[in-house]
Amino acid sequence: MLLEEERKKVIAVAKKARNIGLVPLTFGNFSIRDRNTGYICITPSGIDYDELCAEDIVVIDLEGKVVEGLRKPSVETPMHKLVYQKREDVFGICHTHSPYATAWASCDVEFPILVAELAGLVGDRLAKAPYCQFGTMDFAEVVTACLQDKQAVLLSNHGLLTVGSDLDNAFVNAVIVEEGAKIACFAYNIGEPRLIPKTECRKVRKWVTKNYGQ
Repeated sequence: MLLEEERKKVIAVAKKARNIGLVPLTFGNFSIRDRNTGYICITPSGIDYDELCAEDIVVIDLEGKVVEGLRKPSVETPMHKLVYQKREDVFGICHTHSPYATAWASCDVEFPILVAELAGLVGDRLAKAPYCQFGTMDFAEVVTACLQDKQAVLLSNHGLLTVGSDLDNAFVNAVIVEEGAKIACFAYNIGEPRLIPKTECRKVRKWVTKNYGQ
């Protein structure tokens, strides 16, 4: 089987995301880009994550052509392939429908940066892609344009997209954004939140980029 371990990894992360509430039912989609072949392993459309086996994960090339797999790939394949085309540094993508991030994505307000961990990920601003019908090439282009060189972007009235140097990294980024969104909801219910100043957010992002991790 082509890229068996990568296909298993996609399933493991999809299940982990579902189990902690980042996606309900079969919502969301996950992918890995193989560093050697350039092929993309992506979740199939509309299949319960608990029923997935490695053969169900579809292998496509960078143009979206199926290389191996009997299933229909995710309807968000255009978005995944375009992000990979535009971002040579990205090797894992998570598209989630996590409730707190999606709630902020559905409001005409700027996403507040309240926690240092979120500032370390996104700097002083988490971009929001304007609404567009999901699963279309138009949607893929809008999302990719708003993502630019960042690690996360809100999808208006829809959800969240995070990317990373691998799928585990993209998953961690999705958790960080959802936790930041949750804390913001709690803080606004408690009182008047203290936002981290934008200059400090940029400073934290720069520090994290230089120092965090191995």
